[in-house]
Amino acid sequence: MSRLRADYHTHTIYSDGKATVMDNARAAHEKGIKTLGISDHGWGHGYFGLKRKRKEDYFKEIEEARKVFPDLRILISIEANILGADGAIDLTPEEMEEFDLVLCGYHFGSKIRNLSDLWMHASNALHKYLGIGKNYVTRRNTEALLRALDHPIDVLTHPGDKGPVEIMPIAKKAAKRGVMLEINERHHYLTTEQLKEIKDLDVKFLLSSDAHTPDAIGVVEEAYKRVKASGLDVKKIVNLKGEE
Repeated sequence: MSRLRADYHTHTIYSDGKATVMDNARAAHEKGIKTLGISDHGWGHGYFGLKRKRKEDYFKEIEEARKVFPDLRILISIEANILGADGAIDLTPEEMEEFDLVLCGYHFGSKIRNLSDLWMHASNALHKYLGIGKNYVTRRNTEALLRALDHPIDVLTHPGDKGPVEIMPIAKKAAKRGVMLEINERHHYLTTEQLKEIKDLDVKFLLSSDAHTPDAIGVVEEAYKRVKASGLDVKKIVNLKGEE
């Protein structure tokens, strides 16, 4: 059984997951999860994003899983990609309206539109592997996430994972915009230190498995340990069992 009544962030073979929509639904059902988000990467991911031409198939498979598991609420979701420092994302507002839930995060694999995007990826890689330019990339990444929050998204995924950010201004804007911040099991962000910094803000959180295989659905033990270590009030986490 899982700690979660809802796992809003899972991937399938429509992006970089290893199983089908039906496989994920079956695993969630068996673990006692009541709501499942099928949230494959948006089409702006250059390597394994959901292809626009397969969107209708994606929707159809989720509808089929809903029929097989009528007691499981399955959301047609997507993890949009932040494309660059300007905060642009890979879905239009009209496209976002087609989904029950829109998650959004920065990924190295997002498609490069211009030299600015290329430099953002390159500078984050230089910091990650060589430890240089921390102040610059932190400022640039923070600007990107702040601007992404101007879009009608529901969840900001793993802030800080692909490059350092200043979490306080991001959390303040997320609270103002009504966007939930994700505590991600797979990528280890939000970190304990980030949570300690923002735990007293009026912002809501999700615990997410970010599962890429069915066995990982609902698994958030490492993320939950970070929550407890930070002192974050678990009532601010919207998808724990027993919490509304």
